[in-house]
Amino acid sequence: MKETNLAAKKTPKSPASKARSVKPKPVNGKSTAAHIDWQQLETDIEAAPARQNNDPGTGSAGRIRALILAGLHSGAIWPGMRLKEVELGSALQVSRTPLREALTQLKTERVLEADKEGLRVRKVGWGDIRSFYELRGTLEGLAAKLTAQRATPAERHLIDQLLAEEKSLIERKASPEILAKHNRRFHASICKASGNHFLEEHLNQLSQMMVLLGATVYSMETRLASILAEHEKINIAIQKGQPDAAEQAMRVHLEAGLIARLHLISQAEHPQMD
Repeated sequence: MKETNLAAKKTPKSPASKARSVKPKPVNGKSTAAHIDWQQLETDIEAAPARQNNDPGTGSAGRIRALILAGLHSGAIWPGMRLKEVELGSALQVSRTPLREALTQLKTERVLEADKEGLRVRKVGWGDIRSFYELRGTLEGLAAKLTAQRATPAERHLIDQLLAEEKSLIERKASPEILAKHNRRFHASICKASGNHFLEEHLNQLSQMMVLLGATVYSMETRLASILAEHEKINIAIQKGQPDAAEQAMRVHLEAGLIARLHLISQAEHPQMD
């Protein structure tokens, strides 16, 4: 099969333009690459602002990787789902070399794992999720503390503006996916404003693992008001230059997020427990 140049946007040879544009449809209780709307995922990637933690990279392999991650974010691909190389190559209309490069990279990042039956999206257990949120609380708590100390007026204004936009999105009943994307912008802006590049690098790596946690907690309507209130406390502490209060507010927010996440996973359609 002729190799496709996925780096070139809006060309006839992009996987999105050639892929079958069908919404996920389980076959005998399972979903395959052929039933994923890759075209919509490609459109979402092109429309979204650049994000460091989901950088599509350059070349075919980087684009394939970005499409698989976008599928995880959207729920079209879920933890435990099998990903067959032949099916992916056919659905995306790409050759083996870039596809294998993308899959190898995702295995290195521990998003995918191999067993005797082939490749599947890694599944995480309760202990893994707890550990994830413990580390996230420590790192993001430090980011909030440093931001309260160091953020420039422009950075503080951006964080405040993002909070106001979140409130508007919730009032307009935006979809969980849109709210989740905006939430990533809010947290990323605090991370960047911390001024610690090593901290930012580690948080970017950690946030990559978020795709393994399944559906966003923004799908829990009863959680929306609490998330907004928690974000407001973080923002107030940052705007007032109160480092300890900002750190504590972030830790409380992520502890509440852990509780909500475990509750959501316990009700998941696609079980994520090992």
